[in-house]
Amino acid sequence: MIVDFHTHIFSLEQIKKRRIIALNDKNFSLIYSKKNSKMSHADDLLESMQFAGVDMSVLMGFQWSEEFQFDIHAQYLLDQCTKHPDKFVCFVPLSINNYSEIDSKIKDMSIAGAKGIGEIRINNTLDKKILINNVIPQLFESIDNYNLNISFHTTEPVGKFYTGKDGGLTLIDLWKILNCYALPLKGNFIASHMGAGLPLYSSLIHVRDLILKRKIMFDTAALKFLYGNVVLEFIIKQIGPNKLLWGSDYPLISQLEDIRFISKSKIKKIDLDLILGENAVEILSLS
Repeated sequence: MIVDFHTHIFSLEQIKKRRIIALNDKNFSLIYSKKNSKMSHADDLLESMQFAGVDMSVLMGFQWSEEFQFDIHAQYLLDQCTKHPDKFVCFVPLSINNYSEIDSKIKDMSIAGAKGIGEIRINNTLDKKILINNVIPQLFESIDNYNLNISFHTTEPVGKFYTGKDGGLTLIDLWKILNCYALPLKGNFIASHMGAGLPLYSSLIHVRDLILKRKIMFDTAALKFLYGNVVLEFIIKQIGPNKLLWGSDYPLISQLEDIRFISKSKIKKIDLDLILGENAVEILSLS
């Protein structure tokens, strides 16, 4: 089974009203205000999946500025998963600014059928001390309580800039989290975009040991913009293939194009199969 762990879709109404939404929502405007910024809805993604041979896609939520948009987008994603249960699972968007409400929101999303929370972005709206000391512990406790997973956007400190790169956990943030908390005990912590480059430091013994010890996974979203597929050989040599999840970041990158890109890497077929879907099947309990 091939599973794309990182895709983004919006409702037809949101796409139609993108200009109006961009005027009012700073985060949305940052990425989608330009007409050439790709936006897709469920039918577009289904067509892409059929063309690329993708069996299932994980729908990732967006980190809105306007609070009311979170519930609207979450409901759309949940509706698509109900409509296409054999094609979609979803991680729903969550506002983390009001962290006293996090547990009740995550409970509601779990009951509604979400597989996870995310893709969470920071966007400098939250003090890092509050994030690390208050928000993260509450998030981990809640996703464990309701047996969910959580995905964070990450931002590597160097390399090519692309729209949407900023606003994620940094390398330092991730390292603090790994050292301060045991991470979720039931669910998984997914560090998108190869975890701000953290796996590249796995030649350091303590880094490698901590990555292997914690329930952290890394998705490959936008990999071709950042590292190239040669990086997979190095990472697999250091920490194995079981920590990696293929994510295209559709529609930013074509699913077919990204599968071909990943498949050109010089890794064993058994490792490629794990990255392209088997790891996702295991952590999401897909049949």
